[in-house]
Amino acid sequence: MLYGRGVEQGAIEQLWAEARAGRGGALLLSGDPGVGKSALLDFAAERAHGATVLRASGLQSESELPYAALHQLLRPLLPRVGDLPSAQSAAIRAAFGLMPLRPTDRLQVTLGALTLLSESANERPLVCLVDDLQWLDRQSVDALSLLANRIQDESLMLLVATRPSDAVSLPGAVELRLQGVDAQSASEMLADRHPELSQQVAERVVRETGGNPLALSELPGALTDRQRAGIDPLVGPLPLPECILRHYANQLARIEEPTYRLLLTLAADDAGDLAAALRVVRPLGIGIEALDTAVQSGLVRAEETIAGPRVVFRHPLLRAAVYRSASLSQRLSTHRALAEALDPEFEPDRRAWQLAAAAVGPDEVAADELERSGLRALQRGAPSSATVALEKAARLTSLVEIRARRLVAAAGAANRAGHPVRAEALADESEHLAESVVTRARVRHLRALIAFDRGEPGTVHRLLMTDWEQVGKEDPELAAVMLVDAAKNAWFSNDPERAARVAQALSAVVLPPHSSRASLVRTVLKLTDQLERLTGTGLHPQPMGHDTEEGPAAQQEPLELVLRAVASIATADDAAAIEAAEAAVQRCRSTGRLDLLVLALQVLATLDVLVGRHQFARANATEGLDLANALGLTNRTCHFQALLAWLDAVAGRADSCRELAASALGHAEARGITPSVAFGRWALSLLDLGLGRPAETLEQTPPFVNGSAEHPLVMVLRTPDLVEAAARLGRVDELKDNLEQLSAWAASSGLARARALDARCRALVADDADEADRLYSEALALHDEADRTGQSRPFDRARTQLLYGEWLRRQRRRAEARSPLRAALNTFEQLRAEPWTRRAESELRAAGSARRSTAAGPATELTPQELQVVRLAREGASNREIGAQLFLSPRTVGYHLQNIFRKLGIRSRVELAQANVLGEDQV
Repeated sequence: MLYGRGVEQGAIEQLWAEARAGRGGALLLSGDPGVGKSALLDFAAERAHGATVLRASGLQSESELPYAALHQLLRPLLPRVGDLPSAQSAAIRAAFGLMPLRPTDRLQVTLGALTLLSESANERPLVCLVDDLQWLDRQSVDALSLLANRIQDESLMLLVATRPSDAVSLPGAVELRLQGVDAQSASEMLADRHPELSQQVAERVVRETGGNPLALSELPGALTDRQRAGIDPLVGPLPLPECILRHYANQLARIEEPTYRLLLTLAADDAGDLAAALRVVRPLGIGIEALDTAVQSGLVRAEETIAGPRVVFRHPLLRAAVYRSASLSQRLSTHRALAEALDPEFEPDRRAWQLAAAAVGPDEVAADELERSGLRALQRGAPSSATVALEKAARLTSLVEIRARRLVAAAGAANRAGHPVRAEALADESEHLAESVVTRARVRHLRALIAFDRGEPGTVHRLLMTDWEQVGKEDPELAAVMLVDAAKNAWFSNDPERAARVAQALSAVVLPPHSSRASLVRTVLKLTDQLERLTGTGLHPQPMGHDTEEGPAAQQEPLELVLRAVASIATADDAAAIEAAEAAVQRCRSTGRLDLLVLALQVLATLDVLVGRHQFARANATEGLDLANALGLTNRTCHFQALLAWLDAVAGRADSCRELAASALGHAEARGITPSVAFGRWALSLLDLGLGRPAETLEQTPPFVNGSAEHPLVMVLRTPDLVEAAARLGRVDELKDNLEQLSAWAASSGLARARALDARCRALVADDADEADRLYSEALALHDEADRTGQSRPFDRARTQLLYGEWLRRQRRRAEARSPLRAALNTFEQLRAEPWTRRAESELRAAGSARRSTAAGPATELTPQELQVVRLAREGASNREIGAQLFLSPRTVGYHLQNIFRKLGIRSRVELAQANVLGEDQV
C-alpha cells in the first residue's frame, strides 16, 4: 500500500491510459534514496492489466558493462530478434553478447530495441519499468533517451526512476520530483507498519525523516523496545538506514573541510541559524564563502527570514548524515561552541539544549537551564517538549532528590501530553529515588491521575489521601490540588460520603495569601456542599480562610472550569454550565491539555444530552471517543460510548445503541463508574420504551431500590422512563420506591424541571381523570417555568406533551389533544428522535390531524465533525485556527467547509454566520 502518493499515482494512471489509447509517453521519477520510487514502479506494474511488463534495474557492479541494462529490459523479447531487419538484428545480437563481437552501430542497437518494443506493443500494450537510472551504463541511458523521443505513437509507457543528479537525465521524458510524503500520510504509514510506536515517538520519526518512506519503515527497527514505546528518551538525531547514510556519505566526502565544518555546525543546531554558525566557525578562519560552496553543491539552500538568514538542508536525512559523519569530539566541541555563541537572554532554550548536548556526564548548569526550558514549554502549552527537557535535566543531575523531583515533573508533563505509559515509567524511576514527603506525594498524585483515567476510584482515593496532613504542612498548594482531585474522584464514582470527608480535609488546608489555588478550592467546596444537599448526606463543610475573588474564565485553569460546569449542573444553571464547559474545552485546545480535554468534552457532551442539544452532544461525544481511544483512556471511552448509546436510543438506532451500551457497561460495571453505568442502562431502557417495548424496558433494566446503584444526577431523569413503561403494563406498584424517591428529590431540589417530571409521573399513575388532567397541566406549566429560568429540557417537555396528548385523545378530547401533539412532533423532528416522531405522528392522525411538522433544521445533514467546523467558523475562526482546535489540517477544514456550504445551500462564511443553520431559535 502506498501512502501520500495520490499525485504520482494519478500521473502514472494517466500515462497508462494514454498508452492504452496508442499515445505513448515517458515519465522520469526522481527523488532521494528511500522516497518511494521503486514502490511507484511496482504500482505501475500492478495497474497495467492486460499489458506486457518489462523491467530493468541499474546495478553499480554493471555500470561499466555496455548495454547491460538494455539487455535486462529486452530479455523477454529476444526470441523476436531474428525477425528484425538484418542490420538491427546483428547490432542487437552483438551488443547483448549473442554473437561474436564486432564494431556495432549504436543507432542500430537503439532502432532494433525500438522495433522490438513497437512490434510487441502492437499485440498488447507494453509497460517498460527501469529503476536506478543513476547506476545504468551510459550506453543503455543513451538508448532509453532516444526511445523516450520515439514512442509517442506507440501503445507503450516508459517509467524510469532515478536519484537526483546533474549528471543523470532522460531527455524526452517528463520529470516528476518526489519529496517525502505529507505528515498525515507518514503517520498513517507508521501506524500500520509500526503500531508499537508511541504517539510522541511517531511524531518525531515523521518530523526527522521528512516523510521518507524507507526511513519511516526502517528507522523504528533501529530503536530499542523502550524507545519505541516512548519510555526511554530519544536524544540527538535518530539513526538512519545504512543505505541512505552511504549515499550521503559519498556526497560529503567530496566537499572541502571548511564547508564541512560549517555544515556540521548547522547540523548540530536544527534552527539553521547562519549568524550563530558563523560565530562558531569564524575563529577557525571560515567565512560565508564556505556556505556558497555548499549551496552550489545542492546540499543546502539559504532562506531570508525575519530573524535573519536561515540555512536549510536539502533533506532532513542529509543533516543527520552530516552530524553522524563527525567524530564524537567534533560533535561535543561544536555543541559547546554553539552554546557559547547563543544569547542566554534571547535564546535560552536553544542554549540549554546545546549545553546538554555538550555534556559528557552530570552537569548542573545544563540541568538547571533545561529544567527552566521545560517549565517554559509547559507554560506555552507544549507538554511533549517539556517531557523531553525535564527528563534530560534529570539525567544530567547528580543530587538524588533533585533528580527524583525532575523525573516526576517529566512524568507529569508526559501524562498531560497524553502518554500515560511513559509517565508511569518515569514515575517508577522517581519513586525509587524520592526521599522527601513532597516528592513522594507528587509521585502518588501522578499515579492517581492515571488511575482516575483508567477508572480505578479505590486506588485513586488511597493514593491521594495518604499522608495528606503531612503534605499540607510542607506544601499546602500540592495538598490542595491532590484533595481537589480526590473530591472529583468521589463525585465521578458516586461516593458522596467519601466526597464529604475529602472536603473536610480540604477545608483544613491553609493556603498562603493570594494563592492561585484558592478559587479552585472554593469551587470544590461549593460543589461538594451542593451535591451533599441533593443526596442527603447531611455533611456540609464550610470553606475556611480562602480568597473569595473569582477570576474571569479566560484566566481559569481548565479543571476549575470543568468543576464550575459540574457545579452549575447541580444548581440547575444550564447556561452557566455550558459556558464553563465550552470555555474548558477551548482552554484545553489552546494549551494542548489533551488529558483534560477529554474530561472537558465528557462534561460538555453530557450537558448537551441533558439540555437537548443532541447534535452537539453527538459531535462532542464522537470527538471525545476518538481522542480517548487514541490516548488509551478506557474510563472516558466507556462514558462517551454510553452517551452515544443514549443518543442512538433517542434516534431509534437499535443495533448501534445496544452495541455501544454493551461495550460501555462491560467496562463501567466492572470498574464501578456509576455515571457511565447509569447512562448505559438508561440508554437501553429508553431504546425499548421508544420502540414500544415497555416489558423489555423493565426486564432488561430492573428498577433500583433507594437509588443504591444510580448516580443522583441521572436517577431523576431515568425514573420517568421506568414509570411510563410500568404504567403501560399496569405494574406501577413495582415502582413505589422509585416514585417516592423522585418526589422527594424534586421537592428538595426545588428545580422546576425535576418537579415537572415528578408531576408527569404522578399523572401517569393517577386513578382519577381530573387529577391526571391537573397533574399534566401542572407538569407543562413547570416545563414553561424551567424554560424561563434556564432549565429547559426540550426532549422531556416534548415527551410530557406527547403523553398528555395521548391521554386527551383517549379521553375523547381529540381537538384539545392536537396542540400538545403538534408541539411534541415539532421537537422530536428537530431532535431527530425517529421513534418518538413516528409515535407523535400516529397520535396526531388518530386525533384527526395528519400534518407533518417541518421543524428539522438544515444542520441535521451535517456530520459530527462538520458541525464542529460550523460552530468554530461562525465564531470567526480561520481554517488554520479551526484545524488547531479540532486537530485537523487547514486543508481538511477547507474540504469540510466546501461540503458544509453545499449541504446548507450557501456560498460563503458570511452567509454561514448570518444563517440560523444550527437551529438556535427552534429548540
